[in-house]
Amino acid sequence: MVEILGNRFRRDPNAMVHSAYVGVAHGARTVTKVVAVNKDADRMETTRSYGAGIPRGQGGRIATLILGGMETTLDEIEYMLEGIKEKKFVPQRTPGDISKMCQMVAERRNDQIKHWRKNPSEVPKAKPKRPGLYLPKGYRMVQTPIPGFRVAARV
Repeated sequence: MVEILGNRFRRDPNAMVHSAYVGVAHGARTVTKVVAVNKDADRMETTRSYGAGIPRGQGGRIATLILGGMETTLDEIEYMLEGIKEKKFVPQRTPGDISKMCQMVAERRNDQIKHWRKNPSEVPKAKPKRPGLYLPKGYRMVQTPIPGFRVAARV
């Protein structure tokens, strides 16, 4: 009997890929996930490879998701991912933009308060707080034959 051993996990550059994800993962690491059809073609299979994490205090692109749709090969997906990784991350917002948004919200609140002080009849009415009843585990409120009367019963 001859047993031939082959590399089961050999990289197939022409394998059809469903999607790929490159980004952060749990445990302060980065991850590359590739979702493709299994060799048996009966289920989807995810291959993950982990790398070093983003250093503390450093920002940047946290994730990229590429949807291949089973028409793209592994080589094409990896080519796209490399292009995305090489592209410099340019943040959309600056700290000045964020502070301007906070200032705008504060001004709007102050304008509302001034308006309500001039027109007290337009102040929105707050809903009255209802007292909450917290029952122990295994108990619940049950209706009784008397309308509007409920009792706590053990379940």
